[in-house]
Amino acid sequence: GFRACRSYSGYQPPEATEVAKRAIEYAECVVCFDDMWKEQSGMFVDGGGQATCPHFLHLECAKQVCETSRGGKACPICRAGFEGVAAVPVLGDDPHGWFDAVDLNGDGCLSKRDVVAVLKAQLPIDYRRFESEIDGFFDLWDIKKTGYIDKEEFLAPGRGLLAFVNKNFPQTGGSRPVPDIRSDKSAWFRYFDEDGSEGLEEEEIVRALIKTFLLSDSPTKMASIREVVRAVWPIFDHDQNGEIQMSEFVRTDGLADAIIASFEG
Repeated sequence: GFRACRSYSGYQPPEATEVAKRAIEYAECVVCFDDMWKEQSGMFVDGGGQATCPHFLHLECAKQVCETSRGGKACPICRAGFEGVAAVPVLGDDPHGWFDAVDLNGDGCLSKRDVVAVLKAQLPIDYRRFESEIDGFFDLWDIKKTGYIDKEEFLAPGRGLLAFVNKNFPQTGGSRPVPDIRSDKSAWFRYFDEDGSEGLEEEEIVRALIKTFLLSDSPTKMASIREVVRAVWPIFDHDQNGEIQMSEFVRTDGLADAIIASFEG
């Protein structure tokens, strides 16, 4: 039912695309692949303003999805239908409004899973360490021992969960720099082939190029790189399995050379 999809339990749905799963895992916006915390978030809502699914996108990217949807509006991660987009209040400006927005089912509480999904998508924290260590300290914040964190426990100045996370899980430096696609195609491919499968799907290549050429703030450039990859893809995906192997990517006049030529042309 509707209530079921208004929880964070299916935050990474099994039917999501590989690239959507990767974006969720790395706390990126699924449209522009930039860090979620860098911009205000938006959520998809029904006609009454209730969230239709648990997913956050950058507000501007969510509006873009809303405006460009053909054949019905659907979340790009879980395909849940929606009517419009609501801005999630900025946590630093309106903590109470923020809590109410992310409290999907309106029961005034967040479970442990909710806390991980929400904070990972909303704050510049070291989310890997946070995910691995939350079990140890969740009980400290669950003062009333309900198994959930209520608004008071979350927002309490100095001793609430939010204050603790901000203090103890600051983001540590950036990630490794992206290898130069022009001078070391193999290293570039391996950098983005994060599961070591030696293959990248079309959308994974698009995500990689958006991150390499820092195109996240330009919807027009993101759309054009998507078109370039889509246009040349059938030429290089020889076995038509939907993946490009490293050999098909790095060889002379392979996919990498075609992409570089299109960028420099």
